[in-house]
Amino acid sequence: MTKDNTFVNIFKGVFSGALGFISAYALIGLFSLTFVGIGLYLINTYNKKDTKLLKDIQPMQYLGIVFCIIGCLPFAQYFFIGFLSEGGQIAMDNLMNN
Repeated sequence: MTKDNTFVNIFKGVFSGALGFISAYALIGLFSLTFVGIGLYLINTYNKKDTKLLKDIQPMQYLGIVFCIIGCLPFAQYFFIGFLSEGGQIAMDNLMNN
């Protein structure tokens, strides 16, 4: 009965597509959470006593900073999209107003 039903087949396709989309974003979030968590752990663990965080950086803290940057990489596209679109608007406004 369900093999010939068009609406059930459409529902299955949409449901599997949405589930795949959500699982991809969940994996990106897990990737980011893992790398940023490791980075923050390294930064906090190897901080010198009685100093502010990242004031006197130790070698392992540099590795923690690298891990934090790697964890933020999946979201860097949104920064560049926003930054470049605003920069393009300002450039166009300057071209038209002069």
